[in-house]
Amino acid sequence: MGYLRVNQVIYKGDNYHFVSPIFRENLILIEGDNGTGKTTFCNLIYYGLGGKVKEFSVDGEHKHKEITTDTNNFVELYISISGDYYQVRRLIGDGDIVVTPAMPLNDENGDVESFSTMLFSSETIVLPTHRSATNKYVFSDWILEKLGISVVDFYYGYTTFKINFNELARLIYHDQQPNPEFIYKQLDIKQNYINDSELLRKAIFELLIGKSFSDYYESISVAKNAEKEKVIAKSIFTEYQTIVDQVRGNDEIKNKIFLDAEIKQYEQQLEMLHAARNAFKRNRSSDTSIEAAIKDIKDRILENELKNSSIKERIFTLFDEKTKLLRVKMGTVNEIGQINKIIHSHDQLNLFSADTCPYCLSKVSRTAGHCVCGCEIDEKQYERFFYTSQEYKDILKSKTKTLQTIEIAIDGCEAELSTLRTEIRQIEIEIAMLRTKLRGYIGRIDEQIDIESLNDIDDKILETREKIVALTQRIETEAKLEKLFTDYELKRTLFQNAELKMKGFENTVKIEISTKVSAFSVIYNRLMTATLQDCRVARISIDNYLPVINDGEYKEASSGVSIRLMYYLTMMEMALTYSDVPFPRFLLIDTPETAGIELDNLKNCISQMEKFETFGKSYQVILTTGLNKYPDSFKDNRVLFLPNKQNSLLQRNSNLSHT
Repeated sequence: MGYLRVNQVIYKGDNYHFVSPIFRENLILIEGDNGTGKTTFCNLIYYGLGGKVKEFSVDGEHKHKEITTDTNNFVELYISISGDYYQVRRLIGDGDIVVTPAMPLNDENGDVESFSTMLFSSETIVLPTHRSATNKYVFSDWILEKLGISVVDFYYGYTTFKINFNELARLIYHDQQPNPEFIYKQLDIKQNYINDSELLRKAIFELLIGKSFSDYYESISVAKNAEKEKVIAKSIFTEYQTIVDQVRGNDEIKNKIFLDAEIKQYEQQLEMLHAARNAFKRNRSSDTSIEAAIKDIKDRILENELKNSSIKERIFTLFDEKTKLLRVKMGTVNEIGQINKIIHSHDQLNLFSADTCPYCLSKVSRTAGHCVCGCEIDEKQYERFFYTSQEYKDILKSKTKTLQTIEIAIDGCEAELSTLRTEIRQIEIEIAMLRTKLRGYIGRIDEQIDIESLNDIDDKILETREKIVALTQRIETEAKLEKLFTDYELKRTLFQNAELKMKGFENTVKIEISTKVSAFSVIYNRLMTATLQDCRVARISIDNYLPVINDGEYKEASSGVSIRLMYYLTMMEMALTYSDVPFPRFLLIDTPETAGIELDNLKNCISQMEKFETFGKSYQVILTTGLNKYPDSFKDNRVLFLPNKQNSLLQRNSNLSHT
C-alpha cells in the first residue's frame, strides 16, 4: 500500500519565516519549551495537507498572532508518496493547494541536500481543499488516490458526503487534546451528530485498517448511486406509461413494430384515395376559385393537425418536468419532516442548556456573564456549546423556502398544461368549423361531378391523414416509452450487480474485520501492558473499535495518554506488519504529555516507537515533545531544538537565525 513522508516544512511571509532541515530519518523529533511553536509546526504540516487550522484564520477564536497578522504568507511542504516527490504549497487563508512534481538533489554522499521543482511543468495542478458543486475533484481526492485509498461516499440518513483525507487524518494526526479520553483527533469543523457519529468513526478506522474495507465502502457508494438511478428511471417510466395510457384511451396496446405496419397500410390507402380524387378532378368544371378555397381549407386543417400534435408533444415534456419536480419535492418534504422531528425532539428533550447543571441536570438560576459555577465567562463563548431551536428553525426556513420554490415551479407546469389543453380544444373546434366550411365549398362544385363520392373521398383522405398523424405520435411515444423501459432495465441490472458485489464484499469484510480486530488487539495489548502498570489486558471492541482496558474498569485520567497514544502506534505497527493495511505509515504526534502523566511513564510510551525500525520498511513519525521529555535513545533523531521563546519556530525576517 502507499506511504507518506514529509521531507521538509517551509513557512514564508513578509514578516516571518521558517525553514526546517530536510528530514532523512524515519523518526523526526522536535524538542521545545512551552510556547515556542511545537503545535504551530504540526499545524503547518496539517494545513499544507489540506486541513483546517482555526488558529490560522483571522476570524478564529484563538488566532495565531504572527501568522494571522503576516502578509503574503504561505506553507510549503516537500512530501513523497510511495517514493514520488511533490511540492505542495498553500497560501494562508486560501482554499487552494498547488501541487508540483519535485525531485531530490543529493550531495556527494548521496544524502538529500535540497529539492527542485519543475515550475513550468504541465503536471502542476491547482486543487481546491473544499468540495462544492463546481469543485468536484479536490486535493483530498488526489492524495488519497496516490496513497491507494478509495474515495468513498458516506451515507447517514438523508445526508451523503465523501470521506476526505481530513477525516482519515483523525487517526494519523495525534493532536494535543487537553482530554485524551477521546481517541480521534478533534474535528476541523463544529461537531454535530453526523460528522462525529460512531458510524463515521468506525468507517475511518475500517478504511485505514484494510483494503477490502475501501472496496466495501466503494461498493456501497456504487450500489446506493445505482439504486437511486434505478428508482428515478422506474419513476419516470411509470409516470410516462400512465400518460401514454391516458392519451391512448380505449385503443389497443400496440408496440412500435405493429404501429409502423399500420401506418404503411394507411399510407397505401391514402395514395389510392388521392388517385381516385384526381380522376374526379379531370371531369369537373373549371371553377378555379372554389378549387383554391378547398385547397386552402385543407391546408389549414392539416396545419391545425400538426399544431395539435406539437402541443401534445409539449404536454408530454411538461409531464416529464412535473414528474422530476414532484420527485424533488418529495425529497424536500422528507427532509423537512426530519428537521421537524429534530426540532420537536430538541424542544421536548432539551436536557442540556446554558442554565442546566451538568451533574444533576437541574435548572440553575444563573447570573448573566457568569458560569453555573460562578466564574466570569464570555456569554457568546459560553452559549456556543449548546444547540438552539433557532438554529434548527433557520435550517427549516431554508428548506421550506426551497419547497415553496419547487411548488411554484409545479404550479407553473400546471398552468402551462391548462393553457395547452385549452389551445387543443380551440384547435379542435376550428378544425370542425373548417370541415363544415369545406363541405359547403364542395357542394358548390359543378353538378356533373359525383358530389357525394367526392365528399366521401375527401372525408376519407382527412380521416386517413388524422390517423397517420395520430399513429406517428403514438410511435414517438411508444419509442420513448421503450427507451425509458430499456434505461430502467439497464439501471435495474446495474443495481442488482452492484448490490451483489456489495454483499460479496460485506461477507469478506465480516471475516476480515474479525481478523484485523484480533490482530490489532494483540498489538495494542502488548503496548498497553508495557506502558500502563495496572493494565492486565487491553483490546478494542468489535462494536466500535474503541479501547477496552481490564474489561472496562475505570482508569485514572493520566492513563488516557497511554490509551490514546498506543492506539495510534498500533495503527502504525499494523501497517508495517500487514501489506494490505492502507494506513499510510505516517504519524504526526503533537506533545503527548497531557493529563498529568508522569515523566517516566511518558518516556516509556514514546520508547515503544523504537520497534518500528525492526520491520525494515519506510515509515515516518514526526514527534514534538517538551524539554527532555523523551528517551535518551531518541537524542540523535532531534532535528529542531526550541529551548526558549527567543529561539521559537517563527523568526522575523530581519533575524535570519531560526536554530
